[in-house]
Amino acid sequence: MITGLGVSKLTALYLGPQGIALIGNLRNGLDIVHKFSSGGLDNAVVKYTSDYRSNPKMLQEFLSTLIWLGLGSCILSIAVVLMFSETINDAIFGNRDYVTIIRILAILLPLHVVNIYLISILKGVGAFHKVIRVNIASHVLNLIGFALLLMYFDLRGALLAIIIVPSAMLIVTLYYFQDYFGIFQVFSLASFSKLVLKNLSQFAFMTLISSITFPFVFIGLRNSIIESIGEQEAGYWESMLRISSYYLLFVLSLLNLYILPKLADAKTQLEFKGVVFSFYKQILPFYIVGLIIVYVFRDWIIKLVFSEAFLPAADLFFWQIIGDFFRVLALVMVYQFHAKKMMWHYILTDLFLALGLYFSALYFISKVGLQGVVIGHAVTYFSYFLLILFLFRKPLILKQR
Repeated sequence: MITGLGVSKLTALYLGPQGIALIGNLRNGLDIVHKFSSGGLDNAVVKYTSDYRSNPKMLQEFLSTLIWLGLGSCILSIAVVLMFSETINDAIFGNRDYVTIIRILAILLPLHVVNIYLISILKGVGAFHKVIRVNIASHVLNLIGFALLLMYFDLRGALLAIIIVPSAMLIVTLYYFQDYFGIFQVFSLASFSKLVLKNLSQFAFMTLISSITFPFVFIGLRNSIIESIGEQEAGYWESMLRISSYYLLFVLSLLNLYILPKLADAKTQLEFKGVVFSFYKQILPFYIVGLIIVYVFRDWIIKLVFSEAFLPAADLFFWQIIGDFFRVLALVMVYQFHAKKMMWHYILTDLFLALGLYFSALYFISKVGLQGVVIGHAVTYFSYFLLILFLFRKPLILKQR
């Protein structure tokens, strides 16, 4: 988070709100391309590496199928990005010409895919200390590379850093992975498995729907704000999104580390209810206090993370915080979808959320201007919370016997 704050500060000082908006679009575009090129299989690699690490035959079938599937998705992604590089440039950058950067992204995709798979294998074999070191090195390299390229090449340098650093991290990952290359001794391209392919395809489908839909929504909204209001205003909203992601990082990490394992272990509906209400009673009050503090000191936070040029973003905090409050209320229950592999519940509610965010924001932007995007955020997450509450109404009203 510290290096993220450093990148945000540098972007604010050198590029201003307009630069922040364009970088936000590129990051969302990068998310889409990276997920497609890796098949959205990072979590699947973690799971199956962990499951099959002591079963050489199954590990062989898994690695063989993964390589074929990953190779296919990567080649297809490279072809699509190169073929439609000008269209992608227009969608992300408008009338600015950064087609060369899009093409560099396509060329670097194989390095990124290999990096994603190797890190996922490290997680699967339980080498979390090495994963942490890779992540630390990644954040430090990102800050250094971003700073140098930004200072020497301005906006183009910042965009190049965002493209290059994720792939350059393969060097660091290979260093920490060297003790585990033996895992590929069982690898055989001939050991392709239709059953493994089916399992991986389910993971890919579930992951890609969510991870691709929301970047498309954010790019669409950012472009809509640029066209109807202006680039600066799009930058104010992007700065609000970044600040929101920073304070949400703590509670989302807690959900991943604390709630998800407990939900996975919960065998009955009463146990599920106990986990949810335990979070509401023990953690939620601290989260509410944190949100109040963020709102009260919003001007100071904006100047700390960005600069005084971003102070108009202070008008966006109230509705953003309201939406983030209901977001966490819902997510505690939504993690049950992950814990119990409720794929269609997860996909359909995510689509409801994405479409709700997009169309409600467009509606309110047309009525009240820039504040409409955060009003839409609040209304959508409140509706999303009610939907999730309805889906889990039966276990939540059960009484202890």
